[in-house]
Amino acid sequence: MLNNTLNKTLNKTIFKSNVIKKTAVLTVLASLFLVGCGSDQNFKREVEGNEDYLKSPTLKPLVIPKGIKVPAESGDFYVDKSEFHGDLGKQLDIRPPSLPIPTIQDAFAIYNNGAVTFNVPLSSHVWERIPDSLSKKNISIVNRDNNTIKTGNAFMPRADEDQAVQATYSIKRQLLGDTETIAISITSLTRGSDDLMSQPIEVQRYVVGLFNDIMDDVAPDSVRVVPPKAQNNSAEKDNESKKPATAVSDTNQE
Repeated sequence: MLNNTLNKTLNKTIFKSNVIKKTAVLTVLASLFLVGCGSDQNFKREVEGNEDYLKSPTLKPLVIPKGIKVPAESGDFYVDKSEFHGDLGKQLDIRPPSLPIPTIQDAFAIYNNGAVTFNVPLSSHVWERIPDSLSKKNISIVNRDNNTIKTGNAFMPRADEDQAVQATYSIKRQLLGDTETIAISITSLTRGSDDLMSQPIEVQRYVVGLFNDIMDDVAPDSVRVVPPKAQNNSAEKDNESKKPATAVSDTNQE
């Protein structure tokens, strides 16, 4: 009797130990899987769905029997047979190009040929605030004078990239009356051992990205605070959504 009790107790202990071990292993595997999914940013750059369209058969020329008349050719139904050279399927980057957004009144900006050029009033003191903005992003300055800033090689992380690029920038200023024109350009851009300077979209993404970061730092408080009218409208909508729904009586019922 005592042996049976001891065996049952031992079996229960072994069973519980195995369950705990299996649970621990499954928890570790699930954690590793979730970490892997969380670090993979490809979904932010890829087209959703499968790639079966890439397996579509090549169009064959139409064979017309003798004695059959066919309509005249129309450009509306022309199929381009030229071969496509470039990324397809999941390799295609669907992110739109970045655009410069000036946040200072009476300022304008334009991106052209690898550089962002913008003009701002001198009273905005943008040039004097650029070094602090670079410092916040851990971008060092290797050379600086009254009209030129050259940065050291710095990592430029993005939430939609698995591997951060390294870039160096050149920032130049020209005084024009009571305004200043500042041009930001990239002098080197690499991801690991790959040189990205020959890829216009990548160059645009990172030079415009730095410009917009600087604009966010130097933006006046007036563009950061929601106007009172908008705040009131938002509060009214919230209040309306919180009101209990009123029952609608049916006048046809007695």
